[in-house]
Amino acid sequence: MSEEKMQNAADAQVAGQGATSESAAGAEQVAAIVGWGTAGVNAAIALRGAGYAGVIRAFSDTDILPYSPILTSYYAGGEKTYEQCFPWSAEALAELNVEMVPNARVAKIDAAAQRVGTEAGAEYAYDVCLVAVGARPTTAGFPQDCGYEPLVLRTMDDAARMKAAFESAACKRVLVSGASMIALKSMEAALNCGCAVSLVGVNDHILDFSALPAAAERFERGLAAKGVQMRFGQHIAGVRVLDGADAEGSRLEVAFSGGDVERFDEIVVAHGVRSDLSLLEGSGIAVDRAIVVDDFMRTSASHVFAAGDCAQATELVTGEKRVLGIWKTAALQGQCAGRAMAAELAGGEPAQADAYRGAIMTNTIAVNGTLFISAGLVDPREVPGCVVETEETDEMTVVRLYETKGGASEKRLVGFNVVADKDEPGGTAYDIGAMLTLRIEEGCRG
Repeated sequence: MSEEKMQNAADAQVAGQGATSESAAGAEQVAAIVGWGTAGVNAAIALRGAGYAGVIRAFSDTDILPYSPILTSYYAGGEKTYEQCFPWSAEALAELNVEMVPNARVAKIDAAAQRVGTEAGAEYAYDVCLVAVGARPTTAGFPQDCGYEPLVLRTMDDAARMKAAFESAACKRVLVSGASMIALKSMEAALNCGCAVSLVGVNDHILDFSALPAAAERFERGLAAKGVQMRFGQHIAGVRVLDGADAEGSRLEVAFSGGDVERFDEIVVAHGVRSDLSLLEGSGIAVDRAIVVDDFMRTSASHVFAAGDCAQATELVTGEKRVLGIWKTAALQGQCAGRAMAAELAGGEPAQADAYRGAIMTNTIAVNGTLFISAGLVDPREVPGCVVETEETDEMTVVRLYETKGGASEKRLVGFNVVADKDEPGGTAYDIGAMLTLRIEEGCRG
């Protein structure tokens, strides 16, 4: 389906635009979904699957179909088409009979009055509400008044801008600031477009929140072999936009905190993502690093649920409430929320079997053939009596983290890294990753 046809199909789903609180004041119940990504869509699927036949009204800050943020880098780098970034077709979504409110950024949730308010000033009543606003990239730490808007990666618009920049004949050198998964996938997109890439990061290694040193170093050797220049323990101190005779074919002059100055054509900033929870101000909903939820994704406010990257739910290894920004986790949380919302709308309580069981952090990334897999806790400071075991072969490095209690003989696997020099789908590295992930999960659930 072409981009234009997808747009037309999405527009065809729109119903009830301009509806106000009065439109929901009748007998028919209303389930509001704020955010139309994987958590929101899976909540709608679960609501209908549980037999809820009332109104589902979804608010989206765009007018296109729900897409996968995971796939945006593949689109930017030319590995996937625009259409391949959309997990659900317009026809499949139409079967859910959802009233869409597109291009409607929600500015406020009034939990006491049970109303959703948009930036445009419209108000909508609800009986239950799911907050699934996801997260947005932050450019904190980048010189804000330098006259250049850096590339970021999250939305389809971000990916389209990145793709156009990298494919431009004028783009020869790209600087990536940050060392996260998003940073590395942006790097891969630039490499796929024939650009020379440099990376700068404030920490000592790539994947600073996911990779232990031995694993990170092996991955870095793979990047170096592809010509990537890496600068660790530094940050961008200044950016100057070049023009005229100063440019000499380059667009930007970057000063690094270590004192060096280099020239680039584009800069990608991957300094993490954050949820914008300003819509909850004055709502009384408890927020820590994100929205705190119980095992049914209920917030501290009556009739309000949360799921996905904006929710702080159970992490299995520690038992703590944490944010796990994973596509599959967001989908499972959305399903749990949808079933619980349906139970409430039916005047009952959700079944204990439908409770969210928690999850562990998992990451898998490949950059031009070098593979990294991680799961569980990977910060030794979080692991009581931590024991780290490293195994290296010609093909890969495997690092395991164990929690010990009552002596080293009583140890529980709580995390691991696998780095392989070759990304072979279905190969040994994936088998090891799957086996170790299962061991962690079994250890958590006894």
